[in-house]
Amino acid sequence: MDAAALALVTASANSLVSLMTSEAWEQAKSGLAALFRRGRRGDVAVIEDELDESARELRLSLENGDQETQDELRQQWRGKLRRLILDDPELTGELRSLLEAWSSLTTDAASDPPTIHQIATARDHGRVYQQGTGTQNNY
Repeated sequence: MDAAALALVTASANSLVSLMTSEAWEQAKSGLAALFRRGRRGDVAVIEDELDESARELRLSLENGDQETQDELRQQWRGKLRRLILDDPELTGELRSLLEAWSSLTTDAASDPPTIHQIATARDHGRVYQQGTGTQNNY
């Protein structure tokens, strides 16, 4: 596998795991299942079950502050995608299109950044130090 295909597989796995906790998860999951269907790589229902199980594991791990599970899932799906592309190199273009579609899904969600309000109260000659980025408005 050449470096470009490996970079594509890695980026796709990273994006996939990131989407597992987003509102766009079902759309991302169906796109990947369709890719595996075209690659005739195993039973698609099994792939969908594995994707759902991975998403469940990720949600639980994030609730518990476990970063290692997220890294393991990235490696797991990187391996599955790598084997898919090795078995059928013609799917590289479809994986690239899928990654672009996923990027637009995350871009749409990120286009409206959340508003963060920080309120601090100091008492009895105390001091408060807060730091953030972006535009600072002092009222």
